[in-house]
Amino acid sequence: MSVCVALTDIDWTLTRDVVAIIGTIGALAIGLAGLGTWRRQLHGTSKYEVARRAILLAYEMRDAIQAVRSPILQLRREEIDAGRRIEEEQRIYDERMQRLYEKWSQLRTIILETKAIWGEKAEAQFRALQGLVGTMRAEIWLHFWLKGAYAAPGATVDNTPERVAKNRKVIYWTSDDDEFSQKIDAAIHPVEIFFQRKMR
Repeated sequence: MSVCVALTDIDWTLTRDVVAIIGTIGALAIGLAGLGTWRRQLHGTSKYEVARRAILLAYEMRDAIQAVRSPILQLRREEIDAGRRIEEEQRIYDERMQRLYEKWSQLRTIILETKAIWGEKAEAQFRALQGLVGTMRAEIWLHFWLKGAYAAPGATVDNTPERVAKNRKVIYWTSDDDEFSQKIDAAIHPVEIFFQRKMR
């Protein structure tokens, strides 16, 4: 009989409130732990995506540089007949370089994101690739200068065979193993190595 009396003496309203408070606190703790895990996962996923995009855009830059170097030029017949062959070639290279600059602009956005996440070291991985864009711009200008495009009438242009051959090694793609193609691959390699590690 004493057991029944003890159970009836319990304040069930107070007990129910205490259990409800403990349950609420427990649910909040579990919710906060889950939220923290979700945030870490989301943060890791966004870093993974930035690293993946950095590598992908570096590959697209390689393709854009090689597209500029394509030896195939589809010149418009009417321009050639009108004696504007050099101007027509310049138009084609301008269009190709514009596509390269657009791709570089996309990559530059990712470079800034990588710098914000991983610092200066991440940005440094792209310097060789940026240098190749500058090299292409300079060598295309030289290519047309060697053809006399920028020379004043009567001026002589130093277009020795050695100088022309050196310029053509950059301007014209001959194979994936040509000298400039190897430089492109060497410029992309640090990007691959650095960001593949960030994807693990």
